[in-house]
Amino acid sequence: MTVMKPFLFSVCLLISVLTVRSQTHIRISAPKYKGDVLTLYRYDNYITKKEKKLAECEIDSTGNASVFIDIDDIQYVFMHYEKLIYYFFVEPNSDITVRFSEKELFNEKEKLNPFFEPLYMAANVTTTNTYNINEMLMNIDGKSDDAIVTVAKNKKENDRHFKDSLLTVFRNSLIDGNNEFVNSYAKYRTALLEYLFKLKSLKDLQSEYFVDKPVLYQNPAYCELFNHINEKYLLHRTQQAQGNAFRQAINKGNLTEIRKILSQNEYLQNKDFCDFLILQNACNEFYDSNFSRSALLEIVNSIANETTNSNNKIIAEDIRNAIVSLLAGYSPPDFELTDIQGNKKSLQSFLGKYVYLGFFSVNSYGCIQDFYLMKQLSKKFGEKIHFVSICTDSKDDIENFIKTEQINWTFLLCNNNKDIIRQYDVRTFPTYYLIDKNGKLLKSPAPSPSEDIYQIFEKLDN
Repeated sequence: MTVMKPFLFSVCLLISVLTVRSQTHIRISAPKYKGDVLTLYRYDNYITKKEKKLAECEIDSTGNASVFIDIDDIQYVFMHYEKLIYYFFVEPNSDITVRFSEKELFNEKEKLNPFFEPLYMAANVTTTNTYNINEMLMNIDGKSDDAIVTVAKNKKENDRHFKDSLLTVFRNSLIDGNNEFVNSYAKYRTALLEYLFKLKSLKDLQSEYFVDKPVLYQNPAYCELFNHINEKYLLHRTQQAQGNAFRQAINKGNLTEIRKILSQNEYLQNKDFCDFLILQNACNEFYDSNFSRSALLEIVNSIANETTNSNNKIIAEDIRNAIVSLLAGYSPPDFELTDIQGNKKSLQSFLGKYVYLGFFSVNSYGCIQDFYLMKQLSKKFGEKIHFVSICTDSKDDIENFIKTEQINWTFLLCNNNKDIIRQYDVRTFPTYYLIDKNGKLLKSPAPSPSEDIYQIFEKLDN
């Protein structure tokens, strides 16, 4: 039997204590969520907004729970539960109590709506610190929102003097503090008002708030302004001097040439900031038709492989993982859903034949029109193609529709699984994908039955 020496034991105990103390302690008070399992998330980055799980806990019979999380800097944290998303900010090495006072459940119709917009609510947070960062940040957001509403309510969008006065009031309401994160947050919320009120040109905003300034990857106020003023930057750049050469560089996936042209602008001479902008635009442009998709993917891959900036690397990898999952030649996101008979089906269930995968609602006129055409297509091509419809409706509605219309292909129940809607980037019903025999995307997205999908089916081998 090995006996630990007292000195070594003391050191290990000290390390253990220090490790515990380095964690942030979150106490949760949520009486209306007794017995529910709640998950806390943060964003991996503010470009893709990929959700990263921080902790999971079950609310006990007294309505309370307690979790520890490891974070290196201030984080925006959120919890979504049906109709509500609660959010708050967390500092490293802190001890806070978070209260979720309201709980709102979906009704049957809302459960089946993949486009339902949740209600964001600021959680009530108390802390053992001498100052409350949540109160400070929520105060900034509240007064910023009030200014925007006041302009809209009074129909003063064109009244510069009115907007200048509101901005002055907003500035004067801000409290100078010793917290760098809060001060930066207030600074970029002020800049956002200047942008929304059109009080400064884009060039002036870029110069004042981004040139020779640190890139604040984890500051939501910074990232929101960044996303606003840099939207479509690459596309607009193709319409300026060297526009044709710049477009060619993008469509060839030539990151070196793209950087070279962009760096001629003082705004983009910081390489990390320039890559941040390129990644943001590549992500936003991927599902538009302005540039080659394969070239945009190559650009993202190049940044992921070359950059020494850990934040840009994370963003690039998140973008790559998101877009590759729906790119022709790659495997789409897998799923396991239940069919009308109660059998579980995954994409693997359909290997060996082509799959014409569609996302539907039987209450959508466009979907119903396509169903009539699908009946003909399934009769003609059913030997070599699986027709699979993922529906967001209730089981009863789907069963009644199938029985009434005498449809006999595979219907899968979404069952309020909004992850699959998000993973397949379903923005409208119906949406289609064509998958080959080996489970790789062939057409992404695929044409609808009313478009040229018939001709594509004709050319598929058996």
